[in-house]
Amino acid sequence: MIEKIKNWFKNKKVISEEKLRRRYRALKVCLFLMLGLFGFTVYANYDYWVFKLLIANNYVLTDALDELYSRHILPENRRGFHRDFDRVVISVVTGQLSEINNDRFTYLYAPQQIRAVREADRAIARTASIEAINEDTVLLFIPNISRATRQFVQNNRDYLAQYPNLIFDLRGNYGGWLADFHRIADLFVPQGAIIAFEETRMPMFTRTITASNDAFFEFRNIVILQNNRTASSAEGLILALSEHVPEVVTLGETTFGKGIGQVTIPLTRGYAVRATVLNVLGPQGQSIHQIGIAPDIEADPDIDWVEQALGIARK
Repeated sequence: MIEKIKNWFKNKKVISEEKLRRRYRALKVCLFLMLGLFGFTVYANYDYWVFKLLIANNYVLTDALDELYSRHILPENRRGFHRDFDRVVISVVTGQLSEINNDRFTYLYAPQQIRAVREADRAIARTASIEAINEDTVLLFIPNISRATRQFVQNNRDYLAQYPNLIFDLRGNYGGWLADFHRIADLFVPQGAIIAFEETRMPMFTRTITASNDAFFEFRNIVILQNNRTASSAEGLILALSEHVPEVVTLGETTFGKGIGQVTIPLTRGYAVRATVLNVLGPQGQSIHQIGIAPDIEADPDIDWVEQALGIARK
Protein backbone atom coordinates (compact mmCIF):
# COMPACT_ATOMS: atom_id res chain seq x y z
CA MET A 1 0.00 0.00 0.00
CA ILE A 2 2.79 2.39 0.97
CA GLU A 3 4.59 1.53 -2.27
CA LYS A 4 1.50 2.43 -4.32
CA ILE A 5 1.24 5.79 -2.61
CA LYS A 6 4.92 6.51 -3.33
CA ASN A 7 4.46 5.64 -7.00
CA TRP A 8 1.38 7.87 -7.23
CA PHE A 9 3.26 10.88 -5.85
CA LYS A 10 6.20 10.11 -8.15
CA ASN A 11 3.91 10.05 -11.22
CA LYS A 12 2.22 13.30 -10.14
CA LYS A 13 5.63 14.95 -9.85
CA VAL A 14 6.62 13.80 -13.34
CA ILE A 15 3.33 15.09 -14.76
CA SER A 16 3.72 18.43 -12.95
CA GLU A 17 7.25 18.87 -14.28
CA GLU A 18 6.04 18.11 -17.81
CA LYS A 19 3.26 20.70 -17.46
CA LEU A 20 5.79 23.27 -16.24
CA ARG A 21 8.05 22.57 -19.23
CA ARG A 22 5.13 22.97 -21.66
CA ARG A 23 4.07 26.22 -20.03
CA TYR A 24 7.65 27.49 -20.15
CA ARG A 25 7.89 26.70 -23.87
CA ALA A 26 4.55 28.41 -24.54
CA LEU A 27 5.73 31.44 -22.57
CA LYS A 28 8.93 31.64 -24.64
CA VAL A 29 6.95 31.42 -27.88
CA CYS A 30 4.62 34.22 -26.74
CA LEU A 31 7.59 36.35 -25.70
CA PHE A 32 9.29 35.91 -29.08
CA LEU A 33 6.03 36.72 -30.88
CA MET A 34 5.60 39.89 -28.82
CA LEU A 35 9.19 40.94 -29.52
CA GLY A 36 8.67 40.25 -33.22
CA LEU A 37 5.46 42.27 -33.25
CA PHE A 38 7.17 45.13 -31.43
CA GLY A 39 10.05 45.08 -33.90
CA PHE A 40 7.68 45.09 -36.87
CA THR A 41 5.71 47.99 -35.36
CA VAL A 42 8.91 49.99 -34.88
CA TYR A 43 10.02 49.24 -38.45
CA ALA A 44 6.60 50.04 -39.96
CA ASN A 45 6.30 53.37 -38.12
CA TYR A 46 9.97 54.38 -38.08
CA ASP A 47 9.61 57.19 -40.65
CA TYR A 48 6.64 58.74 -38.89
CA TRP A 49 8.20 58.59 -35.41
CA VAL A 50 11.45 60.13 -36.66
CA PHE A 51 9.50 62.89 -38.40
CA LYS A 52 7.41 63.54 -35.28
CA LEU A 53 10.50 63.72 -33.06
CA LEU A 54 12.30 65.97 -35.53
CA ILE A 55 9.46 68.48 -35.98
CA ALA A 56 7.58 68.43 -32.68
CA ASN A 57 10.62 68.31 -30.41
CA ASN A 58 13.44 69.91 -32.37
CA TYR A 59 12.16 72.34 -35.01
CA VAL A 60 13.57 75.70 -33.90
CA LEU A 61 11.18 78.05 -35.72
CA THR A 62 8.54 77.63 -33.05
CA ASP A 63 6.53 80.66 -34.18
CA ALA A 64 5.70 78.78 -37.36
CA LEU A 65 4.79 75.70 -35.32
CA ASP A 66 2.50 77.82 -33.15
CA GLU A 67 0.78 79.20 -36.24
CA LEU A 68 0.33 75.73 -37.71
CA TYR A 69 -1.05 74.25 -34.50
CA SER A 70 -3.42 77.18 -33.94
CA ARG A 71 -5.03 76.48 -37.32
CA HIS A 72 -5.97 72.95 -36.29
CA ILE A 73 -6.19 72.80 -32.49
CA LEU A 74 -8.49 75.01 -30.42
CA PRO A 75 -6.54 77.14 -27.90
CA GLU A 76 -8.24 75.51 -24.91
CA ASN A 77 -7.22 72.06 -26.19
CA ARG A 78 -3.51 72.83 -26.72
CA ARG A 79 -1.21 70.56 -24.69
CA GLY A 80 2.16 71.01 -26.37
CA PHE A 81 3.91 70.45 -29.67
CA HIS A 82 4.64 66.76 -29.05
CA ARG A 83 1.27 65.80 -27.55
CA ASP A 84 -0.76 67.60 -30.22
CA PHE A 85 1.35 66.53 -33.20
CA ASP A 86 -0.76 63.48 -34.16
CA ARG A 87 -3.98 65.48 -34.13
CA VAL A 88 -2.47 68.21 -36.28
CA VAL A 89 -1.38 65.57 -38.81
CA ILE A 90 -4.89 64.06 -38.84
CA SER A 91 -6.46 67.48 -39.30
CA VAL A 92 -4.07 68.42 -42.13
CA VAL A 93 -4.55 65.14 -44.02
CA THR A 94 -8.35 65.08 -43.70
CA GLY A 95 -8.48 68.76 -44.64
CA GLN A 96 -6.47 68.14 -47.79
CA LEU A 97 -8.66 65.17 -48.75
CA SER A 98 -11.76 67.28 -48.25
CA GLU A 99 -10.31 70.03 -50.42
CA ILE A 100 -9.28 67.67 -53.23
CA ASN A 101 -12.57 65.73 -53.33
CA ASN A 102 -14.93 68.44 -52.13
CA ASP A 103 -15.65 65.92 -49.36
CA ARG A 104 -16.71 67.99 -46.38
CA PHE A 105 -17.57 64.86 -44.43
CA THR A 106 -13.98 63.81 -43.60
CA TYR A 107 -12.39 65.72 -40.73
CA LEU A 108 -11.09 65.73 -37.15
CA TYR A 109 -13.64 66.33 -34.41
CA ALA A 110 -12.48 68.34 -31.40
CA PRO A 111 -14.09 67.19 -28.12
CA GLN A 112 -16.31 70.27 -28.01
CA GLN A 113 -17.40 69.76 -31.61
CA ILE A 114 -18.43 66.13 -31.26
CA ARG A 115 -20.44 66.92 -28.13
CA ALA A 116 -22.14 69.84 -29.88
CA VAL A 117 -23.01 67.72 -32.94
CA ARG A 118 -24.53 64.96 -30.82
CA GLU A 119 -26.56 67.42 -28.78
CA ALA A 120 -27.75 69.17 -31.95
CA ASP A 121 -28.79 65.84 -33.53
CA ARG A 122 -30.80 64.94 -30.42
CA ALA A 123 -32.44 68.38 -30.31
CA ILE A 124 -33.34 68.23 -34.01
CA ALA A 125 -34.74 64.69 -33.64
CA ARG A 126 -37.15 65.97 -30.98
CA THR A 127 -38.91 68.05 -33.65
CA ALA A 128 -40.27 64.87 -35.31
CA SER A 129 -44.05 65.01 -35.44
CA ILE A 130 -47.23 63.26 -36.51
CA GLU A 131 -50.37 65.13 -37.53
CA ALA A 132 -53.70 63.81 -38.71
CA ILE A 133 -54.59 65.91 -41.78
CA ASN A 134 -58.05 64.38 -42.17
CA GLU A 135 -59.81 61.10 -41.45
CA ASP A 136 -57.88 59.36 -44.26
CA THR A 137 -54.43 60.95 -44.20
CA VAL A 138 -51.67 61.31 -41.63
CA LEU A 139 -48.56 63.46 -41.95
CA LEU A 140 -45.26 62.05 -40.59
CA PHE A 141 -42.28 64.41 -40.36
CA ILE A 142 -38.80 63.26 -39.35
CA PRO A 143 -35.93 65.78 -39.52
CA ASN A 144 -33.01 63.32 -39.47
CA ILE A 145 -32.27 59.60 -39.45
CA SER A 146 -31.21 58.68 -35.93
CA ARG A 147 -32.00 56.29 -33.13
CA ALA A 148 -34.46 58.83 -31.73
CA THR A 149 -36.41 59.29 -34.98
CA ARG A 150 -36.32 55.56 -35.70
CA GLN A 151 -37.79 54.87 -32.25
CA PHE A 152 -40.33 57.65 -32.83
CA VAL A 153 -41.59 55.92 -35.97
CA GLN A 154 -41.58 52.49 -34.34
CA ASN A 155 -43.36 53.70 -31.21
CA ASN A 156 -46.11 55.34 -33.29
CA ARG A 157 -46.49 52.71 -35.96
CA ASP A 158 -49.86 51.43 -34.65
CA TYR A 159 -51.27 54.95 -34.74
CA LEU A 160 -49.90 55.59 -38.24
CA ALA A 161 -51.29 52.29 -39.53
CA GLN A 162 -54.86 53.41 -38.77
CA TYR A 163 -54.78 55.72 -41.79
CA PRO A 164 -54.92 54.56 -45.41
CA ASN A 165 -52.81 57.47 -46.70
CA LEU A 166 -49.41 58.67 -45.50
CA ILE A 167 -47.62 61.90 -46.33
CA PHE A 168 -43.99 61.24 -45.39
CA ASP A 169 -42.22 64.59 -45.00
CA LEU A 170 -38.45 64.28 -45.51
CA ARG A 171 -37.84 67.91 -46.47
CA GLY A 172 -34.61 69.14 -44.91
CA ASN A 173 -33.79 65.68 -43.57
CA TYR A 174 -29.98 65.61 -43.74
CA GLY A 175 -29.75 61.88 -43.04
CA GLY A 176 -27.81 60.21 -40.27
CA TRP A 177 -27.12 56.64 -39.23
CA LEU A 178 -27.41 53.97 -41.91
CA ALA A 179 -28.53 51.31 -39.44
CA ASP A 180 -31.51 53.44 -38.43
CA PHE A 181 -32.43 54.04 -42.08
CA HIS A 182 -32.44 50.26 -42.55
CA ARG A 183 -34.74 49.76 -39.56
CA ILE A 184 -37.21 52.41 -40.76
CA ALA A 185 -37.26 50.96 -44.28
CA ASP A 186 -37.94 47.55 -42.72
CA LEU A 187 -41.39 48.77 -41.70
CA PHE A 188 -42.37 49.51 -45.30
CA VAL A 189 -40.72 46.97 -47.62
CA PRO A 190 -41.32 43.21 -47.88
CA GLN A 191 -39.00 40.72 -46.20
CA GLY A 192 -35.91 39.91 -48.24
CA ALA A 193 -36.18 43.02 -50.41
CA ILE A 194 -32.88 44.77 -51.10
CA ILE A 195 -32.76 48.05 -49.21
CA ALA A 196 -29.27 49.17 -50.23
CA PHE A 197 -25.74 48.12 -51.16
CA GLU A 198 -22.73 49.27 -49.14
CA GLU A 199 -19.40 49.12 -51.00
CA THR A 200 -16.04 49.50 -49.24
CA ARG A 201 -12.40 48.99 -50.20
CA MET A 202 -12.36 45.90 -47.96
CA PRO A 203 -14.47 43.07 -49.46
CA MET A 204 -15.28 41.65 -46.03
CA PHE A 205 -17.18 44.84 -45.15
CA THR A 206 -18.99 45.18 -48.49
CA ARG A 207 -22.54 43.99 -48.01
CA THR A 208 -26.08 43.89 -49.31
CA ILE A 209 -28.75 45.16 -46.93
CA THR A 210 -32.08 43.34 -47.09
CA ALA A 211 -35.31 43.70 -45.14
CA SER A 212 -35.37 41.30 -42.21
CA ASN A 213 -39.11 41.41 -41.46
CA ASP A 214 -42.43 41.48 -43.28
CA ALA A 215 -43.65 44.99 -44.04
CA PHE A 216 -45.67 46.38 -41.15
CA PHE A 217 -47.35 49.23 -43.04
CA GLU A 218 -49.92 48.67 -45.79
CA PHE A 219 -50.85 52.19 -46.85
CA ARG A 220 -53.09 52.73 -49.84
CA ASN A 221 -51.04 55.80 -50.86
CA ILE A 222 -47.69 57.19 -49.72
CA VAL A 223 -46.56 60.62 -50.84
CA ILE A 224 -42.96 61.47 -49.95
CA LEU A 225 -42.05 65.15 -49.73
CA GLN A 226 -38.42 65.89 -50.65
CA ASN A 227 -36.35 68.99 -51.38
CA ASN A 228 -32.77 69.93 -52.23
CA ARG A 229 -31.76 69.55 -48.57
CA THR A 230 -32.97 65.94 -48.31
CA ALA A 231 -29.71 64.01 -48.16
CA SER A 232 -27.72 60.88 -47.35
CA SER A 233 -29.64 58.08 -45.60
CA ALA A 234 -32.90 60.00 -46.13
CA GLU A 235 -32.23 59.63 -49.85
CA GLY A 236 -31.54 55.94 -49.29
CA LEU A 237 -34.92 55.64 -47.61
CA ILE A 238 -36.60 57.26 -50.61
CA LEU A 239 -34.85 54.86 -53.01
CA ALA A 240 -35.83 51.80 -50.96
CA LEU A 241 -39.48 52.78 -50.64
CA SER A 242 -39.79 53.90 -54.26
CA GLU A 243 -38.33 50.58 -55.45
CA HIS A 244 -40.39 48.19 -53.33
CA VAL A 245 -43.63 49.97 -52.43
CA PRO A 246 -45.86 50.51 -55.51
CA GLU A 247 -48.02 53.04 -53.67
CA VAL A 248 -45.15 55.56 -53.30
CA VAL A 249 -45.11 58.86 -55.19
CA THR A 250 -42.39 61.46 -54.58
CA LEU A 251 -43.18 65.17 -54.67
CA GLY A 252 -40.90 68.18 -54.49
CA GLU A 253 -37.39 68.93 -55.75
CA THR A 254 -34.30 66.94 -56.73
CA THR A 255 -32.57 65.87 -53.53
CA PHE A 256 -29.07 66.85 -52.39
CA GLY A 257 -27.19 63.84 -53.79
CA LYS A 258 -25.04 62.26 -51.07
CA GLY A 259 -24.36 58.63 -51.86
CA ILE A 260 -21.40 58.11 -49.54
CA GLY A 261 -21.21 57.00 -45.92
CA GLN A 262 -18.84 57.83 -43.09
CA VAL A 263 -17.51 56.16 -39.99
CA THR A 264 -16.57 58.09 -36.85
CA ILE A 265 -13.86 56.54 -34.67
CA PRO A 266 -13.16 57.86 -31.16
CA LEU A 267 -9.59 58.95 -30.41
CA THR A 268 -7.90 59.78 -27.12
CA ARG A 269 -8.86 62.77 -24.95
CA GLY A 270 -12.34 63.10 -26.47
CA TYR A 271 -11.29 63.62 -30.09
CA ALA A 272 -12.73 61.62 -32.98
CA VAL A 273 -11.89 61.23 -36.64
CA ARG A 274 -14.59 60.96 -39.29
CA ALA A 275 -13.88 59.61 -42.77
CA THR A 276 -15.77 58.62 -45.90
CA VAL A 277 -15.43 54.83 -46.19
CA LEU A 278 -18.60 53.72 -47.99
CA ASN A 279 -20.29 54.07 -51.33
CA VAL A 280 -24.00 53.66 -50.61
CA LEU A 281 -25.99 52.44 -53.60
CA GLY A 282 -29.72 52.06 -54.16
CA PRO A 283 -31.60 48.74 -54.49
CA GLN A 284 -30.73 48.55 -58.20
CA GLY A 285 -27.08 49.33 -57.55
CA GLN A 286 -27.50 52.95 -58.64
CA SER A 287 -25.43 55.79 -57.22
CA ILE A 288 -27.09 59.13 -56.56
CA HIS A 289 -23.91 60.81 -55.32
CA GLN A 290 -23.69 64.39 -56.62
CA ILE A 291 -26.77 63.59 -58.73
CA GLY A 292 -29.69 63.38 -56.32
CA ILE A 293 -33.13 61.87 -56.81
CA ALA A 294 -35.56 63.63 -59.11
CA PRO A 295 -39.16 63.66 -57.81
CA ASP A 296 -41.98 61.92 -59.62
CA ILE A 297 -43.86 65.22 -59.51
CA GLU A 298 -42.25 68.65 -59.31
CA ALA A 299 -43.82 70.72 -56.55
CA ASP A 300 -45.55 73.95 -57.42
CA PRO A 301 -43.71 76.60 -55.34
CA ASP A 302 -46.87 78.72 -55.12
CA ILE A 303 -48.98 76.00 -53.50
CA ASP A 304 -48.48 74.45 -50.07
CA TRP A 305 -46.72 71.12 -50.56
CA VAL A 306 -48.93 69.27 -48.10
CA GLU A 307 -51.99 70.44 -50.01
CA GLN A 308 -50.45 69.15 -53.22
CA ALA A 309 -49.70 65.83 -51.52
CA LEU A 310 -53.32 65.57 -50.37
CA GLY A 311 -54.44 66.10 -53.94
CA ILE A 312 -52.15 63.30 -55.12
CA ALA A 313 -53.38 60.94 -52.40
CA ARG A 314 -57.02 61.59 -53.34
CA LYS A 315 -56.28 60.74 -56.96
